[in-house]
Amino acid sequence: MTVIQLRPPQPPEQPEYIQGAPEDPSPIAALCRSVRTVDLAERARERDEAAAFNAVLTAGAVLVGSFPDTLAAVVPNLSWSGFVPLPEQGLPASAVAFLGAADAVAGWWLHYSADDSGRGERHVLTLVVPCSCGTYFEQNVDDEDALGNMLAELHSEPGAPVDCDARLLIRSTSRDNPHDSTVTPQLKATPTP
Repeated sequence: MTVIQLRPPQPPEQPEYIQGAPEDPSPIAALCRSVRTVDLAERARERDEAAAFNAVLTAGAVLVGSFPDTLAAVVPNLSWSGFVPLPEQGLPASAVAFLGAADAVAGWWLHYSADDSGRGERHVLTLVVPCSCGTYFEQNVDDEDALGNMLAELHSEPGAPVDCDARLLIRSTSRDNPHDSTVTPQLKATPTP
């Protein structure tokens, strides 16, 4: 018969990275000590900055993949500025590129964000257009056809503010955009003499 003598477990030798640590060398004690040094606010800031940087990279890739003959040809990848997400306001990380201005007051912008609500992630490009009254309005851009149609409808100098009663419309030559909030103005019927 073999008798095995049981003795209390002995702590393992301290690894080199714990040498000189306080008296308790157990892994849980080391874990607790290391967690105390983690700055959670800094980690959240780093995550937000990484999301903004990812938005910049993705915006450039979306232009190259979906708008190779138009936007990708005129908007350099380095022209994008990233913005951190604002979850309290329901805003994801985004990127914005300045497209130019005819005056020194108001300019045209291209805004990118990813919409992951619903079925999968959807890339959203929005043209932010200055209005002659001093405000801006937004128009989603789904494809090169829609962009071409919108720009062809302008009756102002490129980069200039658009008249308040003008609307950029997506014509039937492009895919319908169910997420577009632009309202088509109703034309008044004029009596014929």
